[in-house]
Amino acid sequence: MIKINKVTKRYRDSDTLSLDGISLDIPEGSIVGLIGVNGAGKSTLLKIAAGVYRQDGGAVLIDGEPVFENPKAKAKIAYISDEQYYRPASSMKKMASVYNYLRDDFSMKKFYALAEEFGLNVNKSLSSFSKGMRRQNDVITALSCQAKYILCDETFDGLDPITREKTKRIFIENVADEGATILLASHNLKELEDICDRIVLIDKGKLVISAELDDLKDSVSKYQVMFKSGNFSLDIVSPVNPAMLKQSGQIISFIAAGNEEFVRKSLEAAARDKGNELAYIEALPLSLDEIFNYKLKTAGNCDLNGISEISAALTGDNGLESVSEIAYESNIECAQEKNQGGGK
Repeated sequence: MIKINKVTKRYRDSDTLSLDGISLDIPEGSIVGLIGVNGAGKSTLLKIAAGVYRQDGGAVLIDGEPVFENPKAKAKIAYISDEQYYRPASSMKKMASVYNYLRDDFSMKKFYALAEEFGLNVNKSLSSFSKGMRRQNDVITALSCQAKYILCDETFDGLDPITREKTKRIFIENVADEGATILLASHNLKELEDICDRIVLIDKGKLVISAELDDLKDSVSKYQVMFKSGNFSLDIVSPVNPAMLKQSGQIISFIAAGNEEFVRKSLEAAARDKGNELAYIEALPLSLDEIFNYKLKTAGNCDLNGISEISAALTGDNGLESVSEIAYESNIECAQEKNQGGGK
């Protein structure tokens, strides 16, 4: 297990902490997605976990041992950096030979097999490769190390859709066949939704969410409901604390936490209290970005209709500094709404 305990890191030229007391366990045999906007602290956390940087405070343990300047712990790690660097005139084969010399568990057999699967010429100079091809080489080399822990920083960046899916499949096979643990950092939720067992969201150096993906998806759903009597106000669904509440004719749609049985019983009771009856309810699954949107936007426990900045924030498209800023703005909006008498 990788255990990260109250880790802090500050760069000399920065007035703020890059990592601010993060505590996190990465369980063995899992694929964990590390999510955050650019500058959230993902790369710093990976470099500390890989033993490249020393943390200013706290501890990082690999199977119970500190990783920094510890060859025994580092031997269990393969790290794919977001910054690609190769020695001049290096080919895939030459680089693999260096790794084979330095790492006891490096497998040339696996290296050649993966290179063939990706369709890469191991004798060609890496300088002639595209960014995506160099990224494939990084993945091949890391997996050939047969490390227990594989740390990946924006590994899917620059890969075409077909190669991206192939890389995901190979990662999954590596976990299944060899029991590896993979930590994937990305600013894009959609890249990780179909591969990860667990999602970790950090923002401005702080841990925001750490949860099993299935638990996240089970914790919140989109609902469509209809009541027998059309004479009702929208506060009939208020007992389930709905978010993104909308009405189209007699159909009410909203997002709410809790399983379908809880939501149904709550609405049945609310309808009876108002002399009505629940006629129809359907629970619809949400995408990962919709779930994060809900969890951040309901920080102030109010209805924020039609808001979907979380998806844009995690792809850097909406100009917000961070997902924390979204949650902060949500709380301000909630407070203003309540002060104006608009709170429910």
